[in-house]
Amino acid sequence: MAKNKIKYGLKNAHYALITEVGGVITYGTPKPIPGAVNLVQNPVGDPVVFYADDVEYYQETVNNGYDGTLEMALIPDEFRVDVFGDELDANGAVIENANAIPKKIALMYEFSGDVNKTRHVDYYVSVARPNIDGSTRTAVKEPKTETMNINVRPSIDTGYVKAKVEQNQTGYDTFFTAVYLKNAVSNTVAVATATFSKAAPADVAIDVTSSDATNKVKNVMLDGAPIGGINLTATGVDVSIDQAYVAGLDNGAYVITVEFDKGNAVTVTLTVTA
Repeated sequence: MAKNKIKYGLKNAHYALITEVGGVITYGTPKPIPGAVNLVQNPVGDPVVFYADDVEYYQETVNNGYDGTLEMALIPDEFRVDVFGDELDANGAVIENANAIPKKIALMYEFSGDVNKTRHVDYYVSVARPNIDGSTRTAVKEPKTETMNINVRPSIDTGYVKAKVEQNQTGYDTFFTAVYLKNAVSNTVAVATATFSKAAPADVAIDVTSSDATNKVKNVMLDGAPIGGINLTATGVDVSIDQAYVAGLDNGAYVITVEFDKGNAVTVTLTVTA
């Protein structure tokens, strides 16, 4: 394992929305947050010290996670809608609602200067609305950034605070397609592209290999919209999409996303031709 001497170059920031049901957390599919500038995380948790017999009888360090900031070139509107609960109206305006309740997220990122190309995830993160900063233009154009306060806390179901995975470890290649969990299941697609010809139609087959032999397909989407089960045949983690459904699509390129009960989703780019 190569040794790091310095760290620089924050990049590949992603977020995944958290859903809590009955004290159990599930994570949505990670989405990129372009324009990461700076990340600060300071440990939270005072030591517990107990004195007896005129000595320090017991000492324990409490891990309550981290407090810090995430600085971005510009917070994307999609992030504002997903996380802060801003509303998108029919005219495309983004409206901040004081009654909206921000959602918890998992935060993922890596550093260019890491020789091991380590990828990181914070499991249970609260994000505060960013500052607004602007000034008139002078002789020098100075970009203004947006900074959000973040609180990283132990996950309510596992107690996990964060994890990191190095290059060539299991889960590394799929790190930004599904939130890494302990002993995570890895799903890989045999071929990431497919072509459908309306002149010679055939079912579209998606061949997937999973590290968990009991894994099953949970959902199949075309450009983010679910494909009805009547148009699908799932065998374990393999999927076949009925030719009649695909023949009804306009010519062009589409992204098929397959989600599973366990582990990361996989994507296939489907090109439909005449």
